[in-house]
Amino acid sequence: MPFSKLDRGNIFYETSGKLNHKINLPIVILKPLSRGPIGIQPFIDVLAYTFFVINYDQRGLGKSEPSLTPGPVPMSERANEVVELLDGLSIKSVHLLCHSTGCGIGLSMVKKFPERVESLTLVSPWTHADHYLNTMQNLRVSAAKGLNSIDYFRFNISLLYPPSYRKQHERGFRKMELEAKSNKVDYKVVSDGLTPILEFNSKDILPTIKCPTLISYSRDDQLMPFWFGQYMAKNIKGAVEYVFDEGGHMLLETCRNRLGLEITNFIKIQSNLRKRK
Repeated sequence: MPFSKLDRGNIFYETSGKLNHKINLPIVILKPLSRGPIGIQPFIDVLAYTFFVINYDQRGLGKSEPSLTPGPVPMSERANEVVELLDGLSIKSVHLLCHSTGCGIGLSMVKKFPERVESLTLVSPWTHADHYLNTMQNLRVSAAKGLNSIDYFRFNISLLYPPSYRKQHERGFRKMELEAKSNKVDYKVVSDGLTPILEFNSKDILPTIKCPTLISYSRDDQLMPFWFGQYMAKNIKGAVEYVFDEGGHMLLETCRNRLGLEITNFIKIQSNLRKRK
């Protein structure tokens, strides 16, 4: 299994695609932690047809070693992890593809290490913890405290996926329910994961972004609503906006082909422009 062996803890990563493509800068995907029955590999496969894609586990999650920082890990520290991984792989700069929480990591990376980011894609993003987001995220913590494992799973997917997608993949979600029964929900882990989201504010970062940026969101996202993406599109100079009417929060799954092709075309165009300069 591929591990980047780093001083502050090894990071597990996987790669898809080939390095000998004409577009030679890789994509690093800052992926969602939640999963549906399809997962994100089919989305990665769409990108890997053209690009070399690096998919890694954050420290303390998945197969990576625990973080040196106990409790909630700030977005800025997660950005340091990405740079450590790139240094360990001898990669100078990348196209960053960020989803949900990953958007905060990506924006922190642009702020701290702008020279390492060739382009930025923000999917289902948020700008700051307004009243709505505070309410929703704290509701998830309360649900983790009060519900059994299956009911918490049902509650969570009702926020993340639109009804039509849940109906389409009903059998897969039911299988996941049975698997969730044996996985006790630790509300402290849920809270530690959501706290950095509520503490992060990107409003001062947005006007400083100089790399090409694509923003994509769905109008029916219940967790991080459309107004966050709209605000970003207005406050990042030259940002490209790609909006879905339906897809919920988990666009990497629910709209994987359309979104994957849009991101591919966006990066191709920006790469061609860079080569002409």
